[in-house]
Amino acid sequence: MWDWPFWKATVWMWGAIIGDVFIVLGLWKLMELLFSSVSFEKTQLKDYTYLILVSFMASIALEWGAKFLNLWTYSDLMPVLIIFDYEVGLSPIIQITFLPALSLFLSEKSKNKEFYNVKF
Repeated sequence: MWDWPFWKATVWMWGAIIGDVFIVLGLWKLMELLFSSVSFEKTQLKDYTYLILVSFMASIALEWGAKFLNLWTYSDLMPVLIIFDYEVGLSPIIQITFLPALSLFLSEKSKNKEFYNVKF
C-alpha cells in the first residue's frame, strides 16, 4: 500500500475506517439481538465478556472472508494465528475483538463528568 498513489491510498484508508465503525456498531446491535439480558446502559462484566467473545468470533469470520475475497494479504512480518488450518492476522483479530468493548467502556466513562477533569 505504501507504493500506491496518494488518492487511492486515502480512499482505501477511509474505507477501512468507515468499515471498522460499521463493524463496531454491527457487533453492538448483534449483541442486543442475541442476548436480551445484555444492557449497554449499565454495562456489567458479563456484558463485556459476551461482547468480547462474539467480537472474537466475528473477527475470525471477517478475516477469513477478507482473505477469501483477496482484499488483502499479510506481509512476512505479520504475526498470524492458524485456526482450522487457515491463517489469520493477529493484529486484526485483536483490533476487532477488543475495539467494541473498548469503545463501550470509553463511552460509558465519557458520560461521567469526572472523566473530563482528568489531568494527563
